[in-house]
Amino acid sequence: MKKRIVLFLISLSLLALLIYFSDVTKILETLSRANPFFLFMGMLFWVLDTFLRTFRWRILLRRIGVKISFFRLWQIFIASMFVSNLSPAKTGDPIRSVILKRNEGKSFSRSLSSIVVERIMDVAFLVSVSLISVLFFFPKVQGIGKWLYVAVIIYTFGVCLAIFIISSERRAELFFTKLFRVFSFIPKVRSYEPRVKRGSKKLHRAFKTYKSLPTLFSAFALTCVIWGIQGIVLYLCFKSIGLEANPLACVVAIAFSVLIGVLTFLPGALGSSEVVTVAFFTSLFSFSLPQVTTATLLLRFLFFWPYVVLGSLIFSLKFK
Repeated sequence: MKKRIVLFLISLSLLALLIYFSDVTKILETLSRANPFFLFMGMLFWVLDTFLRTFRWRILLRRIGVKISFFRLWQIFIASMFVSNLSPAKTGDPIRSVILKRNEGKSFSRSLSSIVVERIMDVAFLVSVSLISVLFFFPKVQGIGKWLYVAVIIYTFGVCLAIFIISSERRAELFFTKLFRVFSFIPKVRSYEPRVKRGSKKLHRAFKTYKSLPTLFSAFALTCVIWGIQGIVLYLCFKSIGLEANPLACVVAIAFSVLIGVLTFLPGALGSSEVVTVAFFTSLFSFSLPQVTTATLLLRFLFFWPYVVLGSLIFSLKFK
């Protein structure tokens, strides 16, 4: 708990420094002129994004025989995003499987495979967009580009390793057993060894069911739309303060900021993703630092805090 508080304070400090060096007065002036219509449109796109993410998860869950009503699944997703956005490097994602197990009686290991596939698709899309775009932007964003290459190597290695482990029942059992033994010095943890072995087998078997091309195609198509929407919302944030940003550049900025930001292990990449986005746009376009910082703050307001506020309410009322 203390570690999370420290990381959250670091995030807020980083964000505060960005605001300070961007000129607080100019940011406030820019915010005061923001067009509420475009911000309202951005909020509607956030709602659409939550529905599409829930629908994607529903497709993956149905493939492994987990059937839950859409609205109930949406509640679970929003509640889990509250936890995930406040966890370092999205390590809170498995809370979805915990809620499904506790409240719906669904297998934790089986449903966890759907989240693994989700994350693989997210990384595949973000890495692809980043690698293609960096070929065109690298001369202007060399500083970010170098960090991006490091991030891409780490993510690619992580995804390949995860697929290599989970695709084999023997490797999955061996990996989770060895991981379990690291914490086996705790008496209570030691009693869970049989469950760990059974769980690794269920995870592998569920993962194998995702060889269906129609399922993978549908889920990945939704993945592209989902991240495209986030780019559109960033575009609307710029539009609200009177700037005409390139929509494709907005999608690229999202990809860069997520890939690099998550690796900082700060909760929700708060602060780090804003710094990357600001560095990207100020390097490529003639936007001022206060303007870009304002747009990134508006994006954070539209795509981060709704999950925290609404998610915390649903989590405390429905799933605590």
